[in-house]
Amino acid sequence: MTQAISPPTRAEQRVQRVAHFTDTYLPRRDGVVTSLRTLCRELDADGCATVTVAPRHREQPPSTDLLTLRSVPCGVADLRLGGWPTAAALERVAHRRPDLIHVHTPGPMGLLGTIVARRLGVPLVHSYHTDLYAYAEAYRVPARALELGLQYYARHLGAPGRCGQAGEISRRHRALDGLHKLLLGRADAVIVPTPAVLERAHLPVPAERIFLVPAGVAARPVTPAEVAAFRTRWGLREDDAVALFVGRVNREKGVDLLISAFARVAARVPAARLLLIGAVYEPRWVRRLLAAAGVESRVVITGQLPPEEVAAAYACARVFAFPSLTDTQGLVLQEAALAGVPSLLCDPQLHRTGVLGETALLAPPLPDAYAEMLTALLTSPGTAKAAGARARERAMHHTPARYAATMRDVYAFAASR
Repeated sequence: MTQAISPPTRAEQRVQRVAHFTDTYLPRRDGVVTSLRTLCRELDADGCATVTVAPRHREQPPSTDLLTLRSVPCGVADLRLGGWPTAAALERVAHRRPDLIHVHTPGPMGLLGTIVARRLGVPLVHSYHTDLYAYAEAYRVPARALELGLQYYARHLGAPGRCGQAGEISRRHRALDGLHKLLLGRADAVIVPTPAVLERAHLPVPAERIFLVPAGVAARPVTPAEVAAFRTRWGLREDDAVALFVGRVNREKGVDLLISAFARVAARVPAARLLLIGAVYEPRWVRRLLAAAGVESRVVITGQLPPEEVAAAYACARVFAFPSLTDTQGLVLQEAALAGVPSLLCDPQLHRTGVLGETALLAPPLPDAYAEMLTALLTSPGTAKAAGARARERAMHHTPARYAATMRDVYAFAASR
């Protein structure tokens, strides 16, 4: 199995202008957007100019550091498709004179970034944030759609893009294997946030070009008045035992497991409340889960919230419930830890290789087992607080400044090639 190696400790060539390409950006909020914006902010502060190239959305605030390209909604999870490799798009990026391209997602914007790097003759760095195989299964993406996408990418990159005949799931995986080869195969460096990525996906990249760089997260201060206002807005009492989830309220995040487990908790803990923060893309599916579990009155769903309100939510929580089996890092785990809130996972790979290590808690991905540990934390504030303190101490080592400094070393390695 391919192994990640540590980035170089000495910068051989300092990169001054970086163009970041991403298929997901504001107003959508997810781990890629959070880590990208954190990185750009720290790089700019360190004298490395950045520009983010993203699909255009009418709700995006104008910025000199943001270059948006025409896009259309794709109908899945509020994502937009944009960045088709037209001459005009290539020229707009080239006008910024980047001396390195950093691609953060594998969609059309990622393809455009790969092409721009080749056309301009500058180093190419890819970040592999997402378990595409798990997402393709969770969203039931047709294998034929992935195969057509592979052929489209291959045509623009001048490479073969055929898949052999196989079953539906195998066809999906083979198409994604081909996509990885096209996008990552010629990259000067590929970044993974945790070793869990390498356990879930075979990346067609030599080990010496794979770098382990977990994203850093900054603590978000919050005042007692802001916490009180949040409780009032969402009907939470001060003595409620709140289990919090932050992320897409969707099937690939294990929300069905969480709701089923919480139904068991609610039957035993009268003060228990479940707070779900994040975009809801399948509301009827979520409503059916709540109705079947009989916990509609005990669950609060807020939708997507700005960072300052999420910070107030962490301050209200006794435990952070994270039942996802598809995440490769989970920046929200670090956010919770920095707020002193312990996290309860059910993914052994992420628990073993994640930045919180043994300071996070692990339960089997079964409703009864998860409910048992969730109940223990909600009914024992002292135990939860002690676990949260240990997690906070670990999370404080992964600062945004350290994240950017490590990334600059990777950029130097890529430039030296």
